[in-house]
Amino acid sequence: ASLEWLTHDIRQVVLEIVSGGPFAFSAGQYAQVAFAPALAKHYSMANRPDDPLLEFHVRRMPNGRCSAYVADRLNVGDTVTVRGPHGVAYLREHHAGPIVLIAGGSGLAPMLSMLRRLLAIARTESIRLFFGVRTERDIYAEAALQAYAAAYPRFRFDIVLSESTAGRYPSGLVHAFAERHLRSVEQTMAYLAGPPVMIEAAVAMLKDKGLAQRSIHADAYYDQP
Repeated sequence: ASLEWLTHDIRQVVLEIVSGGPFAFSAGQYAQVAFAPALAKHYSMANRPDDPLLEFHVRRMPNGRCSAYVADRLNVGDTVTVRGPHGVAYLREHHAGPIVLIAGGSGLAPMLSMLRRLLAIARTESIRLFFGVRTERDIYAEAALQAYAAAYPRFRFDIVLSESTAGRYPSGLVHAFAERHLRSVEQTMAYLAGPPVMIEAAVAMLKDKGLAQRSIHADAYYDQP
């Protein structure tokens, strides 16, 4: 339905369901997306589960055949096949305590799906998002996050740059920034998405702060090299 560059290397792909729908999923899950024969990969949905359009954020990876195809050859009107949903790091809507979201790069996609769902059902618990990227040019969706924060006072977010000291944003590793700014993790549910090294460091940090493994959710495919 539409294609848009969100950053220099992340392309937003929005799909309209023309057959086989509806595509039911829980916020935070992912799907196998086939853009062409033998070109399929797992990507998380960024849209709310009740949205009729599916939104994916595809980051161009070095030597990535699938992401290169999306960057250079995919066109509006092409047919794409989506299979799923998959993943166990979905939003636990029954949880009544604080929620912490930690995202790195295009790992923001499933966090946006969860956040959009949480705000739509008018949750009153605190929601804190820590979004880590390399440099300022890797930031995206900031305007949307600012709008969410203005509309929902109990939502806060921070953008952290790991390879830059741009004045507007704090610098450092996102898990270390989160460690310094999370006063308590009591009754917290945490969701993580992003590069494997970030996931491992963030999980260790949350456990060190006293959060039980059962309250930390990150799909296994994020932990694969």
